[in-house]
Amino acid sequence: MPTGTQPRYPIENVLTVLHESHCVSAYEAVERLVYAADAAGFNGEALLAMIDTGIAFEAVLELIASKAKCLQKVA
Repeated sequence: MPTGTQPRYPIENVLTVLHESHCVSAYEAVERLVYAADAAGFNGEALLAMIDTGIAFEAVLELIASKAKCLQKVA
């Protein structure tokens, strides 16, 4: 499904996707990371830009979770 057309999901689903990513192959983990980032409002380009700047993976996950929580509070 193209980016931007996927429905937004509650924070519990986003966190579940992030938590489960350690139990799957690297490709599936990346796919889930992109999916969670998109659900939190980050497009693929923004995610790559964060990674390119050298931000720690844990910081990326925290940022995604934090933004998803903010979006949930607004909704």
